[in-house]
Amino acid sequence: MTFFDYLKENFIQSFFKLFNKQRPYLLDIKYYPEYLSFNEFNLNKDKILVDLLDNLSKKKYSPQPLHPVLMEKPDGSFRLICIPAIQDRIIQKLILKYIKVHHQNKYILATNYDFSSKISEAGAISARIEALKLRNQYSHVLKTDISAFFDNLNRQLIKKNIEEKLDIPEINFILEKIIKVDTRLKETELIGAKEIDFLKSKRGKGIRQGMPMSSFLASLYLHEFDKFMNEKNIPYVRYADDLVIFSSSYKECLKYLNLVTEELKKIDLEIPPLEEKLKTKIVKNQPIDFLGLEFRYSGNRFKAYIPVSIFKTITNKLSAYDSLNKNIKNKKDFSNVIQNIKYISNGYSSAFSDACNMSELQEEINNNKIVIFSKLLKSLGLDIERLSARQKKFFFNL
Repeated sequence: MTFFDYLKENFIQSFFKLFNKQRPYLLDIKYYPEYLSFNEFNLNKDKILVDLLDNLSKKKYSPQPLHPVLMEKPDGSFRLICIPAIQDRIIQKLILKYIKVHHQNKYILATNYDFSSKISEAGAISARIEALKLRNQYSHVLKTDISAFFDNLNRQLIKKNIEEKLDIPEINFILEKIIKVDTRLKETELIGAKEIDFLKSKRGKGIRQGMPMSSFLASLYLHEFDKFMNEKNIPYVRYADDLVIFSSSYKECLKYLNLVTEELKKIDLEIPPLEEKLKTKIVKNQPIDFLGLEFRYSGNRFKAYIPVSIFKTITNKLSAYDSLNKNIKNKKDFSNVIQNIKYISNGYSSAFSDACNMSELQEEINNNKIVIFSKLLKSLGLDIERLSARQKKFFFNL
């Protein structure tokens, strides 16, 4: 099956999967007047598909500029995440599925060593499980990440990888368009002159995070690096730009550090120097953080723990719903509050299910729920102490 036919068969269904995941209040939101909201897209989906197929057949398809979301870091710099237009999100998701189904060997070639996008055993939990296993086999760890990874990817090298390693002519031209897409430069209430200058500095280089294809293309970019690491039998785990490398001595860690630095330099990437000891460090018995969990020595082995900072974050997020006045101001009714609390609770429980102190997190969540619902019930004139055990179970789900 060609991608053209695959898109024709699956476009509408893929749209509805995306549509059904949206919260109701997001369905009428659009970032710019000329963009379509989800509800508008739904009304016009058949015509959009006809026009899209026509543009693809003539190789005239071009993704719309991305909507930038800028998060300020403690040092005053920005982290950039981008939101593609609805049509472009669907196309990229279908490209990934098409490669997985119809060119599986090439999908595996691109992603086999990256836990953020590999075809099996993918995800942060799988990456942490593998890293923890290696942590208990080796005495030393080199932990680092690739500096400004997505922003520093060389677009010409990405294009070369697509043509030579992926080599699927019918979608190559679409991927080359995706590589080149940048953010829209327009001042708004949230994007001022300082932010515009930052966005301008990113144009024409790298690949924008937030697109469904970003991780796949980045992983393809690191194919030769991953191949090198495996040929050298270096034990490591990579999740996108996060790297943990394991060894039997400090000296061997330094050797690996030099090898990694030189190999990444060949593809215009670098890691922070060891002297900074923030993002690049070598440790023996000390704890290390990896993908949100802390590997800490306990008893006779290293175990994965949810750090204290996560407990504080959850408490802060849940406490946003503990006031009747705050909820009314934020246009949240009781059902919204229940739904949001459940969403936050389930999200963290799923994300850290491999942690050995998961029961402590669940207890923290339950305690927070009791406090929140107690305050809300009190504001409605109900005394929690007068509720029966059965009634408390109904309200607190404990």
